[in-house]
Amino acid sequence: MHKKNFVAAIKVGGKVLRESSDRVELPFGSEYSILLKNLDSVRMQAQISIDGQEATGWLVLNPNSSIDVERFVKDLNRGNRFKFIERTEQIENHRGVKAEDGLVRIEFKRERVYEVPKVVEHHTYHHYDYPWYRPRFPYNPWITCSNSNTTLVRSMPVKLTGMQNTEFCSNLAPQNNMTSSTITNGVGITVPGSQSQQKFISVSGFETEPSQVITLHLVGRTAQAVVEVPKTVDLRTTCQTCGKKSKATSKFCSRCGTSLEII
Repeated sequence: MHKKNFVAAIKVGGKVLRESSDRVELPFGSEYSILLKNLDSVRMQAQISIDGQEATGWLVLNPNSSIDVERFVKDLNRGNRFKFIERTEQIENHRGVKAEDGLVRIEFKRERVYEVPKVVEHHTYHHYDYPWYRPRFPYNPWITCSNSNTTLVRSMPVKLTGMQNTEFCSNLAPQNNMTSSTITNGVGITVPGSQSQQKFISVSGFETEPSQVITLHLVGRTAQAVVEVPKTVDLRTTCQTCGKKSKATSKFCSRCGTSLEII
């Protein structure tokens, strides 16, 4: 997944897994790593949270560089790898159920760069210096709209729009036609896996811009079928209706038209 010159992906066996929206399919019992890549010309900081828990501290990525994070970073020298398992009934009774189960959240922020101050000359002119000056519009109050569901505040002169307050505000109302659904199959969690000797070092921090977030949803079951093979980006997709194999980038079967992204 790509956002603001930052890339995040899930890898199994050294291969990048394909994403369908924000869903990533991998078999239960797989150990995986998280690829972080900085495509920008300045440094970035990134932090990983898994199942609602912090998995790493803030990691620094140099410009045009990448890192495969394969373990929980509680110690700089060693730790347990990320392992994806099914959230069984026994696990739910002992551990409980969390809303963030199966979610990998990557928060990243770009290094703040300050521009060299520019010298600007200001000249003050008064309207009465020009006899032909006439004001375009008389003074008009500004109208402000707010919405209880979202933070939405905008103002503009009434005469410039030709709208009444109610009409102007209604045009700013957010349009949200998205529906939410609860995923009941394929729920998994990440637990400590085998030991990893991946090492990290401490570095100095730096001032950054506001952070952005990428979220990936790990699933181990789709359409009542358990995922047996990781769906890598180079894996040819087989149509469940006619059996034709299509390119990894195809979304529909070219023979029968069946969707290749089965939820």
